Amino acid sequence: MNGAIPHNPTATADVCLLLEGTYPYIRGGVSSWVRQVIEGMPDTRFSIIFLGAKASEYQEPLYELPPNVIHLEVHGLLDGSSEERVKSNWWRRRRQRDRFAENASLHDALKDPDPKDLCALAQSFTRLLTDEGALSGYDLAHSRDAWNTIRDQYNDAPAGLDFNHYFWTVRSMHDPLFTLAGIARQAPQARLYHSVSTGYAGFLGALLQSKTGTPYIISEHGIYTKERELDLAQVDWIPEDLDPFKVGLNDNMSYLRQVWIRFFRSLGKMSYATASDIFTLYEGNRLRQISDGAPADRLTIIPNGINVKRFSEVRVNPNQNPPPVIGLIGRVVPIKDIKLFIRSMRIIRTQLPDVQGWLIGPQAEDPGYTEECKQLVQSLDLGDCIKFKGFQSPEEMLPQMGLNVLTSVSEGQPLVILEGYAAGIPTVTTNVGSCTELVFGTDEADRALGASGAVVPIADPAAFAEAVIHLLTDRQAWRDASAAAVARVERYYDDVDMIERYAQVYARHWASASTQAKAS
Repeated sequence: MNGAIPHNPTATADVCLLLEGTYPYIRGGVSSWVRQVIEGMPDTRFSIIFLGAKASEYQEPLYELPPNVIHLEVHGLLDGSSEERVKSNWWRRRRQRDRFAENASLHDALKDPDPKDLCALAQSFTRLLTDEGALSGYDLAHSRDAWNTIRDQYNDAPAGLDFNHYFWTVRSMHDPLFTLAGIARQAPQARLYHSVSTGYAGFLGALLQSKTGTPYIISEHGIYTKERELDLAQVDWIPEDLDPFKVGLNDNMSYLRQVWIRFFRSLGKMSYATASDIFTLYEGNRLRQISDGAPADRLTIIPNGINVKRFSEVRVNPNQNPPPVIGLIGRVVPIKDIKLFIRSMRIIRTQLPDVQGWLIGPQAEDPGYTEECKQLVQSLDLGDCIKFKGFQSPEEMLPQMGLNVLTSVSEGQPLVILEGYAAGIPTVTTNVGSCTELVFGTDEADRALGASGAVVPIADPAAFAEAVIHLLTDRQAWRDASAAAVARVERYYDDVDMIERYAQVYARHWASASTQAKAS
């Protein structure tokens, strides 16, 4: 990045973006979307609160910040809260005891499958965490009341569950909330807060809205709680020998993994409850959000869009034969199921011996998984045809590809598919997110454009390989899919419309807040 990182916490931004594990330090589809919004509204002043694992891991942004970003601050959720010990006295001990009792009552309310007045619950948690005399990270770590609270909750767990592991699960789960409380107490002022997920960023939005009364909105691409559930099913930091109990939410998932899922669902519900508007990408997402507690009357679909002109400048000649190159543009992480891509290449190569498989995307996010993928390539003797190319410019890569593919187990509305369409490249994708709509259309007029590729089941290398082979060997099928791709993206997914709709949303909330301020 060129120039200094903007740091102006006293200035009032038009929009403060609450971002967890994305722009400007992590590359990916959501980061690209955030960049589009910021750069598409050059007269709107943005500040950014970035949440990551450890703040020290994020030194230099991967994106050059435009002039309308006036402030950026970075916080590590695993760094621990910074509260120091407060001298104890009888009044504080009594108040602390009352606070922990209130905390227990609020947690009981959240356990209700259909909790009443979630907005009031969020406001109560805000007071508990941010008011004078609030509970602190130090209290969680050292107070007798915290110990008693965790012990009482443990009594509701299955008999025989390892207490030490339960204790540290609760501690590690809740400690980031005190970091968020500290951020909320000193957050930069803004006319609107906008989070691009639920989770910790969404709960920070709930804290800020409850504390300041400033309007707050959410845009969800993937469903945060669903993605955390997928992650938690695979992580190895919850030892099964210490938590062998599989009861409740999912008989195939251990008790402590389910506790984590309930925690993220609760954060999501309170985020939804305090947001005045919630935006989603397509109907399937909207229905999932409603089932997760989002009020249906506050949900609006705004599809993704891309700069079609930018990618049309590298559009392939539809009359050429497609290059025997299959490109997967995305992070090398489990949710992208890179191993499915690798296993599929073994099948594809038997019929297309000259085929190349390119993995185009960052490899540093999950080094262990990246190494497993590279070992799988070697064990299948595919080292000469599968290339790990790291992050590359899509404009440079797409014209060299015959197919632009995704093997993910979860997606929202992938920008990378739309970018491929604008360059005239068909797709083969798993049946996740809105991919079926992107390939076959959303309504009668859209479907009349034809299929712009193929959709296959999740985790089915044979089906994926068959679809790839068909499109790379049937020239007319590839040309028809390319034509449909171009027509679809030009008609429905240009980012001019998306940015204009968000600009109108921002303006509406600013006007409403101004009217309320004058009335008071």
